[in-house]
Amino acid sequence: MAAKYTDRGLGLRIGNENKIAKNVKQAATTTVPVKRPLRSNTTVNAAKNVTETSKCLKAIKANVTSKLDSENEMVGVKSKANCRKERETVSKPQSKIPRLSIFERQSAVKAAPEPVAFSSSLLPANIEDIDENDAHNILLVPEFVNDIYRYLRTLENKQCVKPRFLAVQKEMTARMRSVLIDWIINVHHQFRLLPETLYLGVSIMDRFFQKESVSKDKIQLVGVTAFFIASKFEEIYPPDIRDFVVICDQLYHKRDILKMEMIILKTLKFELGRPLPLHFLRRNSKAAHADAKIHTMAKYLMELSLVEYECAHWQPSLLAATSLYLTLKVIGEGSTWTPTLEYYSGYTEQQLLPNVSQLCKVIIKSEKSKFQTCRKKYSSTKFMEISKSPQLNSSYIKDMANKTP
Repeated sequence: MAAKYTDRGLGLRIGNENKIAKNVKQAATTTVPVKRPLRSNTTVNAAKNVTETSKCLKAIKANVTSKLDSENEMVGVKSKANCRKERETVSKPQSKIPRLSIFERQSAVKAAPEPVAFSSSLLPANIEDIDENDAHNILLVPEFVNDIYRYLRTLENKQCVKPRFLAVQKEMTARMRSVLIDWIINVHHQFRLLPETLYLGVSIMDRFFQKESVSKDKIQLVGVTAFFIASKFEEIYPPDIRDFVVICDQLYHKRDILKMEMIILKTLKFELGRPLPLHFLRRNSKAAHADAKIHTMAKYLMELSLVEYECAHWQPSLLAATSLYLTLKVIGEGSTWTPTLEYYSGYTEQQLLPNVSQLCKVIIKSEKSKFQTCRKKYSSTKFMEISKSPQLNSSYIKDMANKTP
C-alpha cells in the first residue's frame, strides 16, 4: 500500500491511489438523472405577492392620473396627453394655403413708412418743411430739431440779460463796456477762435456784470476771464492761460484769472449753456434759403451790435431775426419775411421793426465810431469784404434809422 502523505502546499490530504481510481471509474459509468430544482412554497408566495403589488400600483397610478387631469382642467392646466392632442390637431391644416409666386409676394409687401417726429407732424399747411431733405443725416437730427429750438427759446428767457443791467455798477459805464468788448473782438480775431467763443464770452461777462458790482481795476480781469471760460467751453484746443496773461500785458497773473474764474462760475451757478445768436441765425438762414453773402452780412450786423450797450439785452433769437430781416431788405433783392421765416424765427415782421430801426442806427453810428475792430475784421477777403458793401449806405437803412419808435 502506498504511503499516505499530505500536500502541504495545497492544504489537501491525499489518500489511497487505487481506491481513488476505482471510485472515479464507477462515477464515470454511473448515470445520474438530472432533476429540476423544486420551488419552495415561500418562493411561490413571494411571486404571487409581487404580481398583486404591481397590479395595485397600476390601479393607484391610473386613479391618481385621472384625478390630476380633472383638477388640471379645473384650474386651466393641460396634461401632456391633452397638449399632444392639441399639437396634432393644430399641425394638421384644415385647408391648403395657396402659395404666392415671387412677384406676387413682392407686390404684397408694402414699404414701411418712415418715422415722422411729433414736432414736424404739427407743421401748418403753409409752412415749408426745411428739414425734409435731412432725413438721412443723423448729425442734423431732423426728428428733434424743432423741439430743440423750442427749448433754446425757453432757455434764453431763463438766462437773459436785463435792460440797463449796468445800473448795479458803481464805477463801470457803458463806454467802458464798449472799450472792453472791442478789445475782446480784436483778441478773438488774433487767436483765430470760433465765433461761438466770442458770443459766449460776451454773454458770460454781461450776465456777471448784472449780478456783481466790479471795481474799475477789475473790469478787464472779468472780461479776459469770461473769454478764458468761453474758450474752454467751445474750443477743442483752447489757448493756454499764459496767453491770456500776455494779452493783458502782465497786468494780471495766472492766480488772479483762476480766482476770478471761480467767482464767475459760482455767481452764474455754472450755467454756461446759454443759446447764442449764431444758433438761431443758422436756422433762420436755412429757412430763408440764404446764400453765403446774405449769411455773412447778417453775421456782421450781429457782431457789430455787440459793442452797443443798447442792444446788449436783446434775446439771441431776436438779434438773429433782426439781422437777417435787415439783410434781406438790403441785399435780398426784394425778399420778404415769409410765413416760413415767421414760423422758424418766432417773430413777425411787426415785432422786428423797432429793433430793425435800432440796428440801422448802429450801422450809421459805426462809420464814425472809435470802435472799428469789427468793421476792420469784416473788410478782409475772408469775410467777403462785407463791411465795405455799398448796400450798407442804402436809403432804406437811413430811413429806418430816422424813424422814431
